[in-house]
Amino acid sequence: MSRETFSPPWRDEAIVAWLDGEMSPQEAAQFTRALSDDPELARRVELFRASSLDFESAFAPLLQQAPQARMAQRLAAIPAADPVPVAGYSRRALLAASVSFLLVGAGIGFVARPEEEEADENQTIRDLEARYMSLYSAETLADIPDDGVTLQRGLARARLDLGLQINPQQLTLPGAELKIVRILRYDRTSIAQIAWLHADYGPMALCISPAQHEDDSTGREQRHGMHLAWWQRNGYQYVLIGRNPPSQLSDTADKLRSALS
Repeated sequence: MSRETFSPPWRDEAIVAWLDGEMSPQEAAQFTRALSDDPELARRVELFRASSLDFESAFAPLLQQAPQARMAQRLAAIPAADPVPVAGYSRRALLAASVSFLLVGAGIGFVARPEEEEADENQTIRDLEARYMSLYSAETLADIPDDGVTLQRGLARARLDLGLQINPQQLTLPGAELKIVRILRYDRTSIAQIAWLHADYGPMALCISPAQHEDDSTGREQRHGMHLAWWQRNGYQYVLIGRNPPSQLSDTADKLRSALS
């Protein structure tokens, strides 16, 4: 029996295979590269990582609110079918199905949530950026060539999409190698991601996006195992994210804030 192979576009079964270490080295390398370029794929991976949660407890409140009588009537009207032997399904198929239910539930929760309870958009952006960066390892950036042309192209995109006027000299940091500048998108929001490979702490990124509120504020946070140092200025939110110690990351954020002023 031949082994199942995986290639883009990445199906749910491929994500589970990658998490379980069932991909070939070539497939795993291709999938890992795709994670750094595809925020939607990274979001799906995080959903599968959460698949070990207590589903019964998580869904209990929804089941208590469900229209049980109406559901029972509809089920009774469905002709009985032969049971499907569970043994015929792989762990990947079962896990993919469970996450599909999570996706549906997450969508319903978002639509039903009152507008006044929605999180501040700036916080939402910071959370997404931190979650995305938590997937990065040193290998994610190590294979990116040190190409000045690529950096200039990324800075040009940041200028075009976000109106940012930045040059490579402003992005020079001690102990960190500037690797790439690229544009990410969340809904209709463009995010400039400037990524370095720090010699001691691995991937580090400055993410810049339009700010929801035009106030000059700063903050320090920890999200998804990553440290964040952020500030808002002139209609933009700047978020420095890394595994660096908080004090060191804050010092670096101060240097960038001064250089980009």
